[in-house]
Amino acid sequence: MKKLSFIFILIHVFVSNLLNAQQIENLRVKQLNDKINLVYDLVNEKTGQQFDIKLYCSTDAGANFSITANTVTGDIGSGIYGGKDKIIVWDVLKDVKNLKSDQTVFKLVATPGIVKNQSDYIEDFNFELIDCYKKERTVVCALKITNNGKKRDLKTINRLARIHDFKGTRIESNVSKLGQVSGNERYATPTLTFNPGQTAIALFQFNTPDGFSNRIKLLEFGLEILEITYGLDYKSGYIEFRDISLSNPDKPSKTEYISQSLKMNIGTETLKIEDTKAPSITFTSPIFEKNKSFLVKTEDIILKGKVTDENGIFNFTINGMDIPVNPDGTFETDIFLVEGENNVFVRATDIFQNNIEFTRLVVFKPEQKKDQRQTSIDKPKESDITIFTNESSKQGRFYALLIGVNEYPDPEIVDLDKPVQDAEKLYQNLTTNYTFDPENVTLLKNPTHEDIISELDRLDKLITEKDNLLIFYAGHGYWDTEDEVGYWLPSDSKQANTANWLRNSTIRDYLRTVKTKHTLLIADACFSGGIFKSRNAFADAPKSIQKLYELPSRKAMTSGTLEEVPDKSVFMLYLNKRLEENTQQFISAEELFSSFKTAVLNNSPNIPQYGEIKDTGDEGGDFIFVKKVK
Repeated sequence: MKKLSFIFILIHVFVSNLLNAQQIENLRVKQLNDKINLVYDLVNEKTGQQFDIKLYCSTDAGANFSITANTVTGDIGSGIYGGKDKIIVWDVLKDVKNLKSDQTVFKLVATPGIVKNQSDYIEDFNFELIDCYKKERTVVCALKITNNGKKRDLKTINRLARIHDFKGTRIESNVSKLGQVSGNERYATPTLTFNPGQTAIALFQFNTPDGFSNRIKLLEFGLEILEITYGLDYKSGYIEFRDISLSNPDKPSKTEYISQSLKMNIGTETLKIEDTKAPSITFTSPIFEKNKSFLVKTEDIILKGKVTDENGIFNFTINGMDIPVNPDGTFETDIFLVEGENNVFVRATDIFQNNIEFTRLVVFKPEQKKDQRQTSIDKPKESDITIFTNESSKQGRFYALLIGVNEYPDPEIVDLDKPVQDAEKLYQNLTTNYTFDPENVTLLKNPTHEDIISELDRLDKLITEKDNLLIFYAGHGYWDTEDEVGYWLPSDSKQANTANWLRNSTIRDYLRTVKTKHTLLIADACFSGGIFKSRNAFADAPKSIQKLYELPSRKAMTSGTLEEVPDKSVFMLYLNKRLEENTQQFISAEELFSSFKTAVLNNSPNIPQYGEIKDTGDEGGDFIFVKKVK
């Protein structure tokens, strides 16, 4: 394994001498009603580097930055990692009387803070990403692994160590080293025995093609843990790290970005405008015909068109990716296709949150004749969507347990008004619009601790490995900062003791033992983010629906982090609204979350989260909502 060690050191020396330092780039300024959203990229930073981000505003073309944005949420303040598509939401009218100028300029300043490496864990093994760098066509990633549990074996799997860039390229590791154990081929599985408290370094090498970007969107590892008790105790799991820079500057430095002059017209009258009309989207090339797919002979297609709205466009996406729109509303972009059928999902939102969305079908068949590129054809009788429906989702049922708690007999716990109503609304949405049969959906209104446990026990006996389960909870939540323990509060909870409180760890235990294909937990309660334990949540564009459905998943969607949330839930308002407006036959939970997260950020002080629930059997898939065919 001397060869790998040599490569590791060589790359480290090479990259550490790069002169490029971190920088802010690609700033996009968008108005949403009376708020301003600033989306930016902070790139070329050292692995694990955090920053303090500040925002300033000028109304005289940058001569004086006299306005400091104080009423802000999102990726601002201290402890901000580098990455793409960071977002700041500025509640303008809480800081200034108005913002009206044709010479509005924004300045973002990033000051380096501490270095705190990303980490993940499985079954008391902690994995810290201590370095990740690139030289020419080789990427090396280093993990520090610590066993915080009993003596056991850890097995790494080269072919399940993968890096993904932002262009959709995926590369598997071909060479690795776990401690002193080497694996020099794709199917190698280096295995090391860890004693309690032992630490080891794991290295993974990836050979990348030309054009592979200098930033990793996703770094994932499949692992196996073996422990001998009364028999062989075998457990498997995945860890992942997101949005990782492959740069390694000599030292961090302060950086800033100043926008071009922009026209802003935000005042108290903005709040009085009534606009319920959705934007308009027109494709000029290609021209899609109703009920017909579009045949393409090459692996990419250029889309041109126009998106307009009388008050302005806030966001325009194709297949979940932001598409730049020119001042006259025109757009042009290209998308890459897989052989066969490709859904092109289009969505536009105006500055008053009115939406339009639809899906077009493009079929890619490899070119046979040079003079024949593309034409319209009748829609195929059996599409990939039909195959997915017949072979995957139809195999299992969709179950749901919906819990809403308004009433707390203990006078020391304040009653709530909305949770039961929110649960009832979600019940109607799921049973009317999606493939949740009413007999498979249980609605518990003001249940006790025993009621909830009894229903979870019933589902544990009823549900099979082919089925899907959605659990929703709305009510009081509590986070014990001293013991770092989170709770749900059923209706028979008492403030004086925790006997009837429901621990997050108990919920995780049930999610691990209920043998579903996919489980999705939606929690709208104070401190609901505690369900993630120490895991960082994420919200990125999803993989293909078929691949997501094939792999088991245990995911959670919460209305906030370790903070209080209001009784009147903005989170549930937009979750239900998005489920009602959705026109896609299949939408993953991650894509659903991503599509309304910004609306929640703009209309509440809370930061919603989406992510894996650790140690419950997640293998990288996702829950898929399937619309009823009407």
